[in-house]
Amino acid sequence: MIIENCTIESDKYPLHLKNINDKPSILYYSGAIECINKYKNIAVIGTRKASENGLKIAYETALRGALDNGGRCIVLLPCGLDNIQPKSNRSLADRIVQNGGCLISEYNVGTPLNKYQYVKRDRLQSGICQGVLVVEAEMNSGTMHTVKYAEEQFKRIACYSHRLVKFSSGNEYLEQNKNVNILSDRQQLEEFIQNINSELTYTQLTLF
Repeated sequence: MIIENCTIESDKYPLHLKNINDKPSILYYSGAIECINKYKNIAVIGTRKASENGLKIAYETALRGALDNGGRCIVLLPCGLDNIQPKSNRSLADRIVQNGGCLISEYNVGTPLNKYQYVKRDRLQSGICQGVLVVEAEMNSGTMHTVKYAEEQFKRIACYSHRLVKFSSGNEYLEQNKNVNILSDRQQLEEFIQNINSELTYTQLTLF
C-alpha cells in the first residue's frame, strides 16, 4: 500500500473539510483522494452489530454493494493507514483503492488504535460529505456521534425507518426530527441521493 499525505493548502485536500471546526492540517491517504472533490459524497453509517435485515439494507446501500457494482468508496480510519482494523479487512481495503476509491486518516503511519479516536474520526466522516445516511443504530451507539457532527455541520441527514431494522432506537429518535429524511423504500433513497446531487456546493473563502 502506497501512503501519501496532503496539507490543507493542497488542491487534493477535501474542500468540505475546510469548513468544519477542528479540521486536520494534514491528511494521510492511499488511493485517489481527488475523487472526494470530484463527486458528491454520502456517508453511510450504522452499528457494527447489525440485524439480518440491516445487513441486507447496508449491502444494497453501501460499501460492499457499491464495490460489487463498480462504485468508488472512501473509508476514514481512526488510526494509521498501516493498521487496518480488523485485520481481516485488509483485502477489502486493497479493493477499495484498486476500484478508484481511497483510505484516509488524520493519523500518521504507526499510530495505534485508541477508543477515543473513533469519535474524533466521526467528525471527518460527516465533514467530507454532503449527506449522512443512517442504516441501523441504537441511541447509545457511535453512529449517533456522526449524526451530531452532521447536524453541527448542516449536512443533509437521512435514516431508514426503524420498522425495517431491529436495533433501531437511534432511527426512531431521528424520525422525530422534521429535518431528517425517513427512508422506507428504494424510491425514497433515490430521491435523497438526487437531492444531494442537485445541491449547489459553496467553498469557504479565506481573505488576506
